[in-house]
Amino acid sequence: MFVKHSTILIVICSVLLFSCSSKEEVIDEGTIIYSADYPNHKKNVFLYNILPKEVEISFKNGMVRNDISRGNFQNILLFDCNKKQMDIYFQYGEEAFKTKLTSKEIQNMLNDQTQYDIKFTDEVDTLAGFNVKKALATNRKDKQDVITLWYTEEIKLKNPNWYNTFKEVPGVLLAYSVNRFGIRMDYRATRFISKMDESKKRLFTLPAKGTSISYDEYNQKMNSLFATFE
Repeated sequence: MFVKHSTILIVICSVLLFSCSSKEEVIDEGTIIYSADYPNHKKNVFLYNILPKEVEISFKNGMVRNDISRGNFQNILLFDCNKKQMDIYFQYGEEAFKTKLTSKEIQNMLNDQTQYDIKFTDEVDTLAGFNVKKALATNRKDKQDVITLWYTEEIKLKNPNWYNTFKEVPGVLLAYSVNRFGIRMDYRATRFISKMDESKKRLFTLPAKGTSISYDEYNQKMNSLFATFE
């Protein structure tokens, strides 16, 4: 009888232990490291060599920071996914600028982006430690322009794509392409840092230095900068 009862207790404890250990982890902060490539600019050796080959995207409490830097160039895009607000910091050499976009400027930014039709597929895979799903984005004006998207729903981030052209995608993008300032940029997640130290957590505010400019002025400066490399 004792053996029988002991067996039942072991089974119950095993079930409880398994239930606790199988609880889904909530991922609501961290930093994703992406590799960056520029497939249409490899013949321009000078430009290709100076363009950043890694991009960091950090997130916490609905805030997202996109950090692109290389040498004396730094571009920070700061997004509030809860309030749908956006700030930008840009530094090149000794010059630094920043802008806080108005609601109208944000809408103009969204309207200026290439528009895509999204088709979701049943394909799944893993990327940078996450389970990902595949979607295809087809340019509405150029059907030959098809972007493969891989996204994860394991990161708890509200409205993760409100600020980009893939707003229909319900998860965080881990592989995608964008066109900015005449450059096609391919991003693919390579690793994930689950917790951020205090220095990272302070990064959700822009640097204090920098001349305030409008979003239009920012675009003009960025377009002029990249035009000098052509």
